[in-house]
Amino acid sequence: MKQHRLVAFFIFCMMVSLSYGQSSWVRINQLGYLPKDIKVAVLISTEEITPDLSFRGNRGQPPVLPTTQHGTPDFSLVDAKNGKVVYSGQGKIADAAYWGLKSAFRLDFSSVQAEGDYYIEAAGVKSPQFKIGADIYEGSVDFMLNYMRRQRCGHNNFLGTVCHQHDGFIVEHPTRTGEHIDVRGGWHDADDKLQYVTTTASAIYHMMLAYYQAKDKTIFQDNYRADASPGSNGIPDILDEIRWGLDWLSRMNPAPKEMYNQIADDRDHVGYGLPQNDNVDYGWGPGKGRPVYFITGEPQDLPNPRNGEIRLNRTTGVASSAGKFASCFALGAELFKNIDPAFAQVLSNKAEPAYDFALEYPGNTQTVCVVSPYFYEEDNYVDDIELAAATFYTLTKEPKWLAAGDYWGQLEPVNPLWAFGFARHYQFYPFVNQGHHLMAKSDDAVTSKKFTDFMRQGLQTIRNRAGNEPFMNGVPYVWCANFAIIGAASYAHQYKEVSGDSSFQEMEAALRDWILGCNPWGFSFIGGFPEGAASSRTDETRLGGLVDGPINEGWHDTFLGVPKVSRSKDPLAAFQNGPAVFHQDSYGTNEPVIDGTCYMIYYLSIMEQLGRKQSNKPNNTVKDAYGATVRINTDKKVIHLIFSADSAFEGATTILKTLDKNKAKVSFFLTGN
Repeated sequence: MKQHRLVAFFIFCMMVSLSYGQSSWVRINQLGYLPKDIKVAVLISTEEITPDLSFRGNRGQPPVLPTTQHGTPDFSLVDAKNGKVVYSGQGKIADAAYWGLKSAFRLDFSSVQAEGDYYIEAAGVKSPQFKIGADIYEGSVDFMLNYMRRQRCGHNNFLGTVCHQHDGFIVEHPTRTGEHIDVRGGWHDADDKLQYVTTTASAIYHMMLAYYQAKDKTIFQDNYRADASPGSNGIPDILDEIRWGLDWLSRMNPAPKEMYNQIADDRDHVGYGLPQNDNVDYGWGPGKGRPVYFITGEPQDLPNPRNGEIRLNRTTGVASSAGKFASCFALGAELFKNIDPAFAQVLSNKAEPAYDFALEYPGNTQTVCVVSPYFYEEDNYVDDIELAAATFYTLTKEPKWLAAGDYWGQLEPVNPLWAFGFARHYQFYPFVNQGHHLMAKSDDAVTSKKFTDFMRQGLQTIRNRAGNEPFMNGVPYVWCANFAIIGAASYAHQYKEVSGDSSFQEMEAALRDWILGCNPWGFSFIGGFPEGAASSRTDETRLGGLVDGPINEGWHDTFLGVPKVSRSKDPLAAFQNGPAVFHQDSYGTNEPVIDGTCYMIYYLSIMEQLGRKQSNKPNNTVKDAYGATVRINTDKKVIHLIFSADSAFEGATTILKTLDKNKAKVSFFLTGN
């Protein structure tokens, strides 16, 4: 891993030097493109690109490529292996001023479908090398699961640690405050060690939806056991991770109408560190137990131990959390009914009571903060009830659930975040309404059309806001905007699937590409993915985690404890003059979180299957826990032999004679020893 970190360091240093000395860049999806993808790179510049000079101010270098008479630069797609131009096109002018730049162009090369390695030349600059191939998404879902395994609370074999074995002690309960309850397990929400039903349930549901809807379930590998140790257990790793989350969610709802929403609070924010070293004292001794917040359906608070100040949240009911419990339990029961019938029955028994509880006390449940102003301010809840009803309908086809999903879904046709263009932290969560998608797939034609129209309205709102923005990104830059961005990309794909309307395909591609490097900063926002790319996180413990992403600068400047970087010293200063800023040293923009990661898992599961459909190669490659191919082309009667050796090579003479006798070709792997 040291070599990996060293490579990442050099990549970052190279980007820093380029940021200071360069004034034009071609941004691309660093993972690459499927052969039949819409493929658009973006050329941006801090200088004007004009008809007579394709690039001004680039260290005095002459232009490489000409421009048209209208000031639109030509660009070339070059085969990286032989340097030959395989496609030439004309850039489309975009609104550079949106990002405080002088020039911006969208470079469309969608017509090129031949697989290979390429780069783009435009206005005297080259893009990073990228690939066009049907296999670019292979293994991407399982790579993202690395982050989820890393975030496990309790027993974490991925990190080789045990933490938080005393969780927890009930607070905010009318009669049981101070009692111990066993709520071990689940995942730490982010770089801190807090745990929330809000984000955990949404993460679980998106992983479950990925598996449930996948037509090709062979994309989900089995390289880890249920305890996250390397090895196969006959169950896809994504189901192992889902089971880990559902176990915890079930503990947080031990009885009907008894639900807990949160473990620990922001008193935890005393610096970064490994979870096993968490020694915060909540009143039961250092590291001896954390508060577990009972869902009351009413505003909650705990006094700040430092000054006695009370930060009251705006809770109005239980439905936003109870609805999430219900939808997760319902779909979880379906997924595990054949794998673990007893566990599935436990989930099934809890699903409808959770839904009934949501109806009994409609309203939102917000999380609690004590010493800082940061909490999940979820204000909407009808989407959570709709998702639960839509999930029940999807699984049972019962008319009562169709009617319930229809009623609650009509109360919020478009997510308010998309409609208003702004939100407080997680105010209109979970950013994208999967209930609309399920209702749009209804067998009832009237219902299907209604919810398909709702989906179109939401997507059109985003597209209208993007206007002629170079990256075609109209998602508001609120805290954790990246999660909304990949959610919107999923929504666009789902809309095309249910409607046949391809109006938003280019926007879907742009939103996906944004996450993977086609953004002003040129970063992939997934830790260590793709390998060797300019990723915003390269530390090995956060591999596979999707980070919060760029945020409105005014909002970012209010964050507590974030070092302020002057523009003159900011290596990314050229890209910080638009509607959002991004900083690698800020938890407000570069912190990976479990729910966004699982939104990405859902979308990547779609793309991985799409790639296989576009491939003419057999899809039966099997890899081990370390990524090595151990089985390939199982449709052919061919065996590939390898011999490996370290400090000794016992039996070499016998092996070589036997191979010669049988005219067998093999591979040898030897170390430096």
